[in-house]
Amino acid sequence: MIETPTTFCYVHPTREATLRCKKCDRYICSSCAQRTPTGYMCKECVRERQKVFDTAEWYDYVIVFFVASILSGIGAAFSTFLSFWMIFLAPVVGSLIANAARWLIKNRRSRSLNITLIVSMILGALPVMLLSGLPALVMLLNGGGGFAAFSYFLPIVWQIIYLVIAVPSAFSQFSGLVFRK
Repeated sequence: MIETPTTFCYVHPTREATLRCKKCDRYICSSCAQRTPTGYMCKECVRERQKVFDTAEWYDYVIVFFVASILSGIGAAFSTFLSFWMIFLAPVVGSLIANAARWLIKNRRSRSLNITLIVSMILGALPVMLLSGLPALVMLLNGGGGFAAFSYFLPIVWQIIYLVIAVPSAFSQFSGLVFRK
């Protein structure tokens, strides 16, 4: 009977490995193996392959930040006036923000660019939220309460609802997520 030599993971030299990376052909253990549609790959090769899809330039981050924060601030300001209707309009606004940013950066992509979009949308809405929350804060500090104080908080509530609906909508549109059955 012929005995096969024991192979070990190139990352964890004490672990036996039976899998090989389909790209670099190195032995990998089950914790290092990344399953892909065409076979197993090591984490390094997966990371290397992912870099091919990151096409964003440094200035794309600046463009996305300013466009998304300004448009999100405008959307937050309108959410105060549109109140209930913002529930239906927030996904449209989020998609418009994402499409405007995507058009300006000429469809370049990056995972960190998606995060930049989310953060800038939230930061763009914060000044509007703070300004619309000042009357409620003044009323609370002056000892006011009851229903009047609650009505001063409604603009902030609608802006939070706007963010909760618009940000995921923008993210899914910007990152190219497709939800299918």
